[in-house]
Amino acid sequence: MREPDHAAPVKHEKARDKSLKDLQSEHLPPPGKRHAGIPKGEAAEQSVVRNYVRDLILGFNDGLVSVYAIVAGVAGAAFASGQIAIAGLAAAVAGALSMGLGEYLSTKSQSEYYAAEAERERQHIRKYPKLERQEIREMLEAKHYPPEVIDKIVEHVVSNEDRFVEFMMREEFGVGEESDRSPFVAMGLVMLAFVIGAVFPLVPFFLGLEPMTGLAIATVLSLGGLFAAGAAKAILSGLNWAKSGAEMMILGAVAAAITYGVGTLFGVAV
Repeated sequence: MREPDHAAPVKHEKARDKSLKDLQSEHLPPPGKRHAGIPKGEAAEQSVVRNYVRDLILGFNDGLVSVYAIVAGVAGAAFASGQIAIAGLAAAVAGALSMGLGEYLSTKSQSEYYAAEAERERQHIRKYPKLERQEIREMLEAKHYPPEVIDKIVEHVVSNEDRFVEFMMREEFGVGEESDRSPFVAMGLVMLAFVIGAVFPLVPFFLGLEPMTGLAIATVLSLGGLFAAGAAKAILSGLNWAKSGAEMMILGAVAAAITYGVGTLFGVAV
């Protein structure tokens, strides 16, 4: 019955042999995602709404470009307006579902990853408090805080475990509680934005206009929508709105031109 008592101290001593580098290596790299996370320096400026702005812009842009390109290709193949409208509608529904599910799984996997890393950090704090204190100190020293300030900050952070975990997650991964994203909200927003974007190129064909007339109007609406989306994205990022809007508009036009050409070749072959 005394064997467990003898084994426990040995295991504890081995755990103490870990270095700070060993603890840091235990954290897994974040899962791949199409969009970058929140920059560390902007964490304090984040709001719940801003966490989902990218979903709105992404969904709108993808919905508009993909459906515009499809209707251009079908129009190039000399299909009737009704057929173009049905093809575009099918593409809008399929695209919205695909993007929504993809965003749900991506957001959920990131949330699960950060939750797991937070728990891993909590266990490190409990088992290796001295090493975690050392890590905080090194982080602050790297930012050139005065020694007397570092001592106060370290004591303040380590005095509360939840604060300790949040500080480490923010410094190591650039995320805090304000960065949380709901997979369901992200999915719903990206699907809604996708459908709204798809409306621009579809409207002329649902109005029963002639294919070429409909395509011309769809082009004006789509390129205008793309320019507005690019400009809005740039304004939110503090970049040149005209350049960003023009870039998005040109890319959309190139995509539609290519699919129109393919559709034309297909129509001639048939």
